[in-house]
Amino acid sequence: MRLFVSDGVPGCLPVLAAAGRARGRAEVLISTVGPEDCVVPFLTRPKVPVLQLDSGNYLFSTSAICRYFFLLSGWEQDDLTNQWLEWEATELQWSKARRGKMFLVQCGEP
Repeated sequence: MRLFVSDGVPGCLPVLAAAGRARGRAEVLISTVGPEDCVVPFLTRPKVPVLQLDSGNYLFSTSAICRYFFLLSGWEQDDLTNQWLEWEATELQWSKARRGKMFLVQCGEP
């Protein structure tokens, strides 16, 4: 498996944490790419994080990648795990993206 992440991109941190839980149960090669690198050949826009499975299939949803690693690690997913993943996707990521956009607007271009 190959996990593609990028510095500063929301969603990469929880995926890396979930990959840590699966350590020892699956071989995962972690590759750092630029946020504008197109990793998935059939997507028209760049997207990270992305997990390329050994079968050649891709997972490109943060929640789906986390759930996959949780299954590999043997961690039983309960309601609390699902609540955390939903909160992370709907509240935390949105908040990070909004804060980053506000920073760009305030700083402007030189």
